[in-house]
Amino acid sequence: MSRRAKERFEFEAIFIKKSSHVSQYQQLEDQIRAGVSSGLLTPGTRVPSSRKLSRMLGISRNTVLTAYEQLISEGYLESETGSGTRVSRFPPEAFEYGKVNRTQMQPNDFKASLSASGKLLDQYASWMPEFASQAEPFRPHLPAVKEFPRAAWNRLANEQARWSMRHLEQCDAQGYEPLRAAVAEYMGVSRGVSCNKEQVIITSGAQQGLNLVTQVLLEPRDEIWVEEPGNAPANQLLELLGFKIVPVPVDREGIDLTRVPSRKKSPRLIYVTPGGQWPMAMTMSLNRRLELLAEAERQQSWIIEDDYNGEFRYTGRPHPALCSLDQRGRTIYMGSFSKLLFPAIRLGFLIVPEQIAGAFTYARWLNDRFSPPLMQMVLHRFIESGQFLKHIRQMRSLYQARQTCLYETLKSEFGDQIDVELPESGMHLVVQGMTAKQDRALMDAAKQAGVEFHPVHIYAREPKQARGLILGFAAFDEQSIRQAVRTWAAAMGD
Repeated sequence: MSRRAKERFEFEAIFIKKSSHVSQYQQLEDQIRAGVSSGLLTPGTRVPSSRKLSRMLGISRNTVLTAYEQLISEGYLESETGSGTRVSRFPPEAFEYGKVNRTQMQPNDFKASLSASGKLLDQYASWMPEFASQAEPFRPHLPAVKEFPRAAWNRLANEQARWSMRHLEQCDAQGYEPLRAAVAEYMGVSRGVSCNKEQVIITSGAQQGLNLVTQVLLEPRDEIWVEEPGNAPANQLLELLGFKIVPVPVDREGIDLTRVPSRKKSPRLIYVTPGGQWPMAMTMSLNRRLELLAEAERQQSWIIEDDYNGEFRYTGRPHPALCSLDQRGRTIYMGSFSKLLFPAIRLGFLIVPEQIAGAFTYARWLNDRFSPPLMQMVLHRFIESGQFLKHIRQMRSLYQARQTCLYETLKSEFGDQIDVELPESGMHLVVQGMTAKQDRALMDAAKQAGVEFHPVHIYAREPKQARGLILGFAAFDEQSIRQAVRTWAAAMGD
């Protein structure tokens, strides 16, 4: 075949799809570019004139000219007066690299180049929740968002947006001052915590609060005692930051300091959830609280009190917070509005000793400056108007009814196949089979019935020692709860 015939054959093979959403000149560019990159169009090969190629392909000459101009600018083609347009004698370096090494190249193992922190993040990436799916009973962590007073919230948001222009430009890194004052007042009334607005640091949720604590109070490789099983995402963050995690078992009264592994080093931080332990749901007893405070004083350790759901206590009034018992001020209180109101609010707070509030504030400023001012202002008005306290009281009553419904339906449908207790507080309960084998059967039946749960073992540093299924009830009405349990029990019997 003559060179002219070969040239004609190659360009006739180009196919322009007239009905494609991709423009005709783009289709032409892509196919010529691919021909050069694959070596079918070798350097120096002359390409048809714009008139000739437009006739061959049945497209306009301007379309061909536009494609040629782009390919010339990219270095795939070159044009010289009097000699026409040719494939570039020196194609782009990317093409040369690909052509020479194509047969020797192996797929990149990018994971091998991750840092130590990156490898931990990749290992934990499966923890990322799937927000797209509709929540079904009994997905944990979810508040009753459908019961949130949206009309009142929207009205307050509209009011604040009309007059808050100066606050949309800047905000105190420590948090909107009226909101901090409202939080301090509420904590004194509800949780027995004596504090002032200068001790309150507004955060973007509990995880950021934990991050700030480590930046201000800890040194690299410091030792941290955590509950076992416990708050796995918090423990993952602590591990990612390079701290030594020491799991301390819990029992019916909470963290059991008599079972701390033998250590030469004192803990710099002790992380606990006394108001409703995650994930086992027990409330820390008064004796254990006093023991913990005494141990922290003896070891000169800090305590983080993560009070993520302490407001939802169903037997009497909410317990005073652990930090209200701390006469030495070594307890950092950490609260979040995500479970009290709705997850997307992304606002929480720390209560810290006033002497070091400045360090926390500057750490917050370095992290991300401040939380959105408008959201803080609306939350302040929500608290100040009495809507917050009203909502908490309504949810406390609603959640108690839903907890009782779930507990009684489980006992009715499963009988002596399960071990389940009614916690004093919280938004979930834990169900266990009478044996590890029955645990697995419960999980298999739940999956078959489309019942959502979290296995306790994913929150444990030593998974083989942790048993049970975590069932969230706060977001689901009583009819949905009964139907889900009955479907689950039927699947268990199959």
